[in-house]
Amino acid sequence: MNKEDLLIEIATLYYYDGLTQREIAKRFGISRSSVSRLLTEARNRGIVEIKVKQKIPLDYDLQKEITSRFSLKDVRILKSLGLDYKEMLKKLGTIAARYLKTILNKVSIVGMSWGTAIYEVVNAFESEFYQNIEVIQMIGGIGDENPDIDGTELARRLAEKVGGRYRYLHAPLIVENGDIKKAIMMEKNVKEALQKVKKADVAIVGIGSANPTVSSLVRAGYLNKKELNEIRKLGAVGDICARHFDINGNLCQIDLNERVIGIDIDVLKDINYVIGVAGGKVKASAILGVLRGGYINVLISDDKAINEVLKLNDIL
Repeated sequence: MNKEDLLIEIATLYYYDGLTQREIAKRFGISRSSVSRLLTEARNRGIVEIKVKQKIPLDYDLQKEITSRFSLKDVRILKSLGLDYKEMLKKLGTIAARYLKTILNKVSIVGMSWGTAIYEVVNAFESEFYQNIEVIQMIGGIGDENPDIDGTELARRLAEKVGGRYRYLHAPLIVENGDIKKAIMMEKNVKEALQKVKKADVAIVGIGSANPTVSSLVRAGYLNKKELNEIRKLGAVGDICARHFDINGNLCQIDLNERVIGIDIDVLKDINYVIGVAGGKVKASAILGVLRGGYINVLISDDKAINEVLKLNDIL
């Protein structure tokens, strides 16, 4: 047995089989201190990688309250404890990824949206093989502006992590007019992808805000701040799968909503698990609109956002 094989064998006995260093020493006819030294060498050489899963604090009182107020299937609310927005979003990604793992064994089709929150979910997801899962991009792509957060890349990466297949929606997210949309929706690939996503067991979606400081559609170049302000004047507080809605969850009667390529909102509502991921006080009105509209039934958010949601719900 060469040195590397010895290190692997000893590490396996210790970390997987649960043998003590004394038991391993006896089996190999070496000293206990030698076993300790070899385990240290195995870690230093990368044969053993130790991961510590941090306990992420959740606000159980808020979870209970928001669940009862909006009849949600499940809720996870992070205690943000002074985290900045970027770190908070990473924590939400980890929470959502862990939640997703609890339901994937009974899932065959997963629909993927796009955006920074969903990017953090996929980043945090630890690879594990599941039987016969297909991940489908359920809204059009944003192109080359920021491919990391595009539904195309996110669907591919999640499919690889679960050992499954992926299907792209070969279309842009928003087109110039309704005639172009009709033509694209007749394309074979687009029709097949959207037909298949109707059978999805899970959809993972971000919750977009009409606030220009955090608008994904502004960052992606589909809207400028002036256009977004015009939409806000018409009542929009946020968007889901690029469709804008008002504070009561009603879809806004705006031209932009008619030019989006992707899953129909009524189809989205019928999916068994629709996991919405969003946080920060700035997203509160958008989250409230999504909840009132019944677009999601699982919410992953943080205490600052949800405290504000509850306040807005009482006064608006």
